[in-house]
Amino acid sequence: MQRLFRHLTFAALTLTALAPAKSAAQKPAVRAVPAVPTISEHMREELGINEFTTPSIAVLLKALIALRPVPYDDVARELPTQNPADRARLALSTGAVIADGFLAVVAEKQSRIEPVARALVRQAKGLGVGEHVTRHSRSILEKAVVKNWAGIQKELIGTQRDVEGGMMALRDEEIAHLVSLGGWWRGLEISSGILSKQYSEQGATLMAQPVVIDYFADRISTMHPNFQKTKLWAGLNNKLTEVRKLAVKPDKALPTVEEVRAIHAIAKAMNDLIATPEE
Repeated sequence: MQRLFRHLTFAALTLTALAPAKSAAQKPAVRAVPAVPTISEHMREELGINEFTTPSIAVLLKALIALRPVPYDDVARELPTQNPADRARLALSTGAVIADGFLAVVAEKQSRIEPVARALVRQAKGLGVGEHVTRHSRSILEKAVVKNWAGIQKELIGTQRDVEGGMMALRDEEIAHLVSLGGWWRGLEISSGILSKQYSEQGATLMAQPVVIDYFADRISTMHPNFQKTKLWAGLNNKLTEVRKLAVKPDKALPTVEEVRAIHAIAKAMNDLIATPEE
């Protein structure tokens, strides 16, 4: 544990960029955005971070590309206009909005990029890492004007990495895991919604992810005892189990179209629970 805190302290104390000096006749220098903490692979392993955590939402991009053409209007949603009051829901919601961004990119919906960028900045500020995400948001908007979809993809992935780095610096690795889990749930709702309407065996393979499901189940089982007393935690835990039963079978058979529709209903219900304040 001491070694873990030494790593975290080192990450939090990384050098920040300095703004160039200005003469009295020039405009005041704009305060530089602190550099995002760099996370070494060794540190990531100690924190339980691997290819299934925050950067893994980028895997959704490949899944959506495989499911083209994407019936955008059937799987799109209205983005949240306010931040949830509790950090767990805010983290889950942030991951979900990043997933919405990938959906807009794959469907090449230019008009949907700005709402995603603005929502991400608002939510990142709520998590305490807004400065790092703001620069990505500006770049996303600039690239949307010229329909630079590949560039927007990179900025969305960079947004997640910066959120992760900020959470590690704040010694809040649980929030980093929840950002990833929120993206996974929204991605599951999107992909299963598409498959419900245009089923294929190739697409059904996207539902069978035992390693990923078991990874997230393990992560939430180790979260703070107070969080485990909430309805949100119970929903995350129970619905992961429900999805696994439908998607992963002993004989490795693929989910049927009926099972894909059931998975979609579970994912939608989970995302609705995330959007509902704790009583």
